Amino acid sequence: MHYRYQAIGKSGRFIEGKASAEDIAVLRGDLARSGLSLVDARPDVVAVLAASLKPSSLSPAVMIDVFGFLRGLLAMGIDMVTAWESVGDALTSQVAKEACSSIQASIRAGYSLADAMERVRVFPQLVIGNVKAGEMSGKLEKVFGSLEDTYRQQQALTQQVLKATMYPLISVVVLFFIAVGLLAGVVPQLKEIFPPHPPWPTRILVFLSESVVGYWWTVPFVACSLGFGWWRMPDRYKTRVWELFYRAPVFGEPLKNVVLSNCFDNLALMLDAGVPLTQSLRIVADAVSSRALKVRLEYILSNIEKGGRLSDGFRDPFFPAVTAGVMAQGEMIGAIDAYFKRLSGFLRDRAQARLLTLSTLIEPLLLLVGGGMLMLLAVGIFLPIYGQMKNIGH
Repeated sequence: MHYRYQAIGKSGRFIEGKASAEDIAVLRGDLARSGLSLVDARPDVVAVLAASLKPSSLSPAVMIDVFGFLRGLLAMGIDMVTAWESVGDALTSQVAKEACSSIQASIRAGYSLADAMERVRVFPQLVIGNVKAGEMSGKLEKVFGSLEDTYRQQQALTQQVLKATMYPLISVVVLFFIAVGLLAGVVPQLKEIFPPHPPWPTRILVFLSESVVGYWWTVPFVACSLGFGWWRMPDRYKTRVWELFYRAPVFGEPLKNVVLSNCFDNLALMLDAGVPLTQSLRIVADAVSSRALKVRLEYILSNIEKGGRLSDGFRDPFFPAVTAGVMAQGEMIGAIDAYFKRLSGFLRDRAQARLLTLSTLIEPLLLLVGGGMLMLLAVGIFLPIYGQMKNIGH
């Protein structure tokens, strides 16, 4: 929450200012650490509206820069407050600059680094947990380096997924709008010159044209209905939908491997930083976007809390067959974090290889689809015209 406040300093002088805090009690404590006594505080409506329009978290690219700078600055022996000040000066993101400034103020007020980062609400709990463990173990420099490497690897994999999917999606959308434009704008103008009993390609073309013109409203209606249905759908059904999505041919397996690779990467990161296994599983389960994976991580966590083994939870057919055996080996030698890292790399390599293959096959497939659409339009339009011209010749 953002506040405008009035406070009294040690000299008895009134001070007005702006600050962010969870509530007035926290604001009063923050001001007391700075030698100020709160007199009055009220919500800053303008700041609240401005904050609602800003991104709620930092992008992976900004995270890479933040942790890369911090690792290098700490390695040079620079203190934490100065390091965050330097990071804020080096970044171009306004959200990141404000977060760095707030973190400096919180550290000066006596907060730990993890608490200061949590207060700005732009870092995920995964990062907060790692920083907290790094503070307790005195290995913040290593934690920042691991965070930088993890985000860099995940960003590279995400970019490859986008590269493999965005081109066909954009191509399909462009082809769709071209077809709709021709069916809605061109074909109706040519219907008058078509014969009473046109050939079947022309009949298909006329049917599609009449459907587009007369029932165009069904497209946004269906889209809104699907969105509302997904929003109201119970979690157990969402889990089944995710599972069906991952079983889909061609794209299902590589996209599931991407999600699993990021999940295992995050678990390895937290365990390497010294975060307990149960806490790591809980944080990562809350962070994953896939409902199907979230349910299974929660089951694994529940099984461990009841005294079960970690590897038993990975015998679920949802995970690759190799997962349970690898984790059993990791448990046996006490190197679970290292084996999570190996699994992550293995799945990442498989996903990258499959995506590379798919990206080479998509272009000729799109050419076939586009060529088929143009052929249907050409045959449907010119075949009856050619027939009439032939009759005129006779």
